[in-house]
Amino acid sequence: MKKMNGIGLVLAFVTLMTGCAEYSKFDITEKPFVDKTSVELYVGEHAGKRSQIQLTSSPSDRKYTWTSLAPDVASVDQNGLVTAHIEGYTVITVVSENDRTDINVRVLEFVPLVDFTLDRSEYSGVVQDMFLLLAMPEPSNASVMDIQWTSSNEKVAHVFSNGLVKITGVGESIITARTNGITRTITVFSKLKFQITSANIPNEGIYAPSVQTPTWGYSSQQAAYPLTNLFDGNPASFWHGAYSGSYVSNYPHWFIVDLRRTVIITDMMIQRRQNFVSCNGFYFYVCPDVDVDQSDPLNGYPWELQGEYTFDPQTNNEQWYKMPNVEARYITLYFDPKHKDSAATNNYIQLAEFGIYGY
Repeated sequence: MKKMNGIGLVLAFVTLMTGCAEYSKFDITEKPFVDKTSVELYVGEHAGKRSQIQLTSSPSDRKYTWTSLAPDVASVDQNGLVTAHIEGYTVITVVSENDRTDINVRVLEFVPLVDFTLDRSEYSGVVQDMFLLLAMPEPSNASVMDIQWTSSNEKVAHVFSNGLVKITGVGESIITARTNGITRTITVFSKLKFQITSANIPNEGIYAPSVQTPTWGYSSQQAAYPLTNLFDGNPASFWHGAYSGSYVSNYPHWFIVDLRRTVIITDMMIQRRQNFVSCNGFYFYVCPDVDVDQSDPLNGYPWELQGEYTFDPQTNNEQWYKMPNVEARYITLYFDPKHKDSAATNNYIQLAEFGIYGY
């Protein structure tokens, strides 16, 4: 290869520099930064300060020119103050020395809020539950509804600025929504599901055929289908009254649960044996934390009747009952002869699941 001499190197350098000069210069611009990308303003008798907004552009050491595409809708002064005049749309433009930024502006007639409601009056859940409270304005086309949310007990429920509620502990809290002098509240109950096992059933035994009233913790059970199946979380297992051996059960059926401490009961759940019909209702009794005679379920407890409840014998779904926040240590469900459903083909009790909820 022939070496390039000094003159050749110079000519190559000149040629290279001449080629670079053929490219156009790239101009770098800097858009004005505005604190809003879009604006909603209001006009009308009740608009008040909502008819204006101060826009700010930066860097602050630069000179800007402000204009409105439709100044009859909303005008802007050279300090960035936007004023609404009539309903409509416009674009506010701020121009710097070599670039521009546009801000969309919508102007509406202001409709004042008269009232509002919440989508629920209470909520029962467990720790870590979250739900969104919805506020519905009156009239429905009210322009603004700035709600301030508060919780009376942050240890039970925390409410965020958008109405989202998170249950943080066990107990009760009042969630309050306020705006324009209007106040609405809901009550949040945080509950626990009690883990009922054989240890919670006083003096397990059977309904003796020679005795006309129950004498133990439940009326009867078939050995393969004990009462404790109600509390195992498995709908496929079930409590079944005795149907073979020395004793065949009949109504009334019943059982007693010792909650081991005083509980405020908020909810109850019962589920039938899947695809089997037996009862269509029951009585619900409670007893406070007092000395009891477990050998005498009828007279050994100062039972307090809380009501008679219906039970749908045709559905496999869980059936829920709202309890009146009653305090109790002992509870009993009593299935009277009248609670045997007409579609039942025998006198046995058959239930799949049972649960008590409260705090």
